[in-house]
Amino acid sequence: MRRTTITLTALGFAAAALAQTPNNLIALTRATPLIAQRDHNTCTPLPVCNPPGFPPAFAQPYAGGTAWDPIRNGVWISNGALLADVDPNTCAYICPPSPAPLVSPNAVVTGLEMLESINQVWMLDSFGNLYQMTYACPPAVTSICNTGLPLTATNATGGLAVDEKNRLVFYTYSNWVTGATQLHIATMGAPCATIQVVNVTPCTTGVPLNGVTGLGVDACRQILYLTDGINTMGWTYNVLPGPVLVFGLQTCCNLPPPAPGDLYVGLAVRSGRATPFGGPCANGVCPLCPMVHTLVNSPNLGNLSFALSLTGAPLGNLAWCNIGGGACSPNLAFPPLCGPLFTGPSLGLIGPVPTGVGAGCGGSATFPLALPMIPPLCGAIISSQCIVLCSGGGAIGTSLSNCLSWEIQSN
Repeated sequence: MRRTTITLTALGFAAAALAQTPNNLIALTRATPLIAQRDHNTCTPLPVCNPPGFPPAFAQPYAGGTAWDPIRNGVWISNGALLADVDPNTCAYICPPSPAPLVSPNAVVTGLEMLESINQVWMLDSFGNLYQMTYACPPAVTSICNTGLPLTATNATGGLAVDEKNRLVFYTYSNWVTGATQLHIATMGAPCATIQVVNVTPCTTGVPLNGVTGLGVDACRQILYLTDGINTMGWTYNVLPGPVLVFGLQTCCNLPPPAPGDLYVGLAVRSGRATPFGGPCANGVCPLCPMVHTLVNSPNLGNLSFALSLTGAPLGNLAWCNIGGGACSPNLAFPPLCGPLFTGPSLGLIGPVPTGVGAGCGGSATFPLALPMIPPLCGAIISSQCIVLCSGGGAIGTSLSNCLSWEIQSN
């Protein structure tokens, strides 16, 4: 397959804008295991699903964890003893439940994080151990360090998040009697060596915050999210040389979990999804096919497996995907194409990719577009639209898909 190179410099200067479809928070609930989601900014609930047969979390208030998987578009969950990767749309298992590889039978999982830039899953336990694991089903431990945060009669770790853009690691240590919580900050290079400790303050809007059960991070916007099992708090931060973090604005949402009396265990930021624009067209010898263009997975920095997809395309032909800087927008027709290219200024084409053998509208194509860990790309808005060139009987034709607007993210 021949592929036209798309320069990262061009992507870096793509028009920045607000997320086309906002990201949202996602978490496992404790007693009635649900994959629950909320829009923190509007403080509104989103759809939930129930992973079949997944047992409730252990009784300890700090047991359990959640992490977003941008490569498989899944969510890693733990009840304190098991690990699984779940499709949040269907609750089907991507990786079925398996025992967490804990070093002690008395330890429980207290935090999870997925690091797509290094293809690892990280896990924190109640003894303060931080595990680096392979991105596999099930994950296997490659190294362990200890944070120096011991389990006591009153205190334990409770949440884990990693800002891959700034290479920062966050974990919490709470007094589960008083609710007092310390936020510990380290670097990815030495994740168990604390460089800064910050006392977590209650929400400025008056919403209380108790022991922290989960952390998530939007690294592009530099917002750390915390939950005490019921409330969620977004806390902005600036990274100064050192590094030293300065925390600022808090946004708070007091929205109970979907099952009455239940609590969230763990927390993660689910990547925002693409927004479609326009519809398909065809001319010449191309049949009018659905031409559905979607994202294969999440457009996260460091996701070298990121790809674009086309289904419902004319079989027996060649397809390309045009990548543009900025969101999809109305445009004029672009002869000899059957209609307008809705993408922003072109950054390049990926292709050609064969749509398959045969006739009719059952064709498909996948367009790999690796997103390396280049921090200036964070927040760039990109558009994409697929093109098929048809030929037959000495004639030609074209077909176009819908356009997609999507944001390069890091969470």
